Amino acid sequence: MLKENEKTKKPLKKIMKKDQDKILDDATQKYEQTVAHEKQIGKDVLTEIENTVKTGTEFIKSQPYLESLKNRSLKIKENKIKHEKNLKKQSPKLYRKITNGFFNFFEVIVGRIKLGTQYGNSSLELLEKLARLKELGILTDEEFAKKKKKILDRI
Repeated sequence: MLKENEKTKKPLKKIMKKDQDKILDDATQKYEQTVAHEKQIGKDVLTEIENTVKTGTEFIKSQPYLESLKNRSLKIKENKIKHEKNLKKQSPKLYRKITNGFFNFFEVIVGRIKLGTQYGNSSLELLEKLARLKELGILTDEEFAKKKKKILDRI
């Protein structure tokens, strides 16, 4: 019985080997066909890219397109020059407005200092308020004298 099994195993191995070889040959053949197909697709794509680049380059080099670019760039230059001239004309006015505003503000501050004002009140008004507070008995003679001295020192 063992001999019969061994006899049947050998032809079975040969059949399996033949099937494996056939499968391997088929797979190799399909792989080679796929590679060849992919190479053709790659060549087609490269050809299409080259054609697109050529037509794009030709379009860019075409006369109407270049003319439109030149015209647009000239308009941009003209507008730039125009805006620069406007800025030069307007800047002295702006400078004068800023300096006038600064000097007006400065005069108000200096004027208050010269008049002896503090937060919009003159020193005379503050002294009158202090005198009233002293008369009402809210401030003592010493407190009144200190505050009066501070106000008079500011003037």
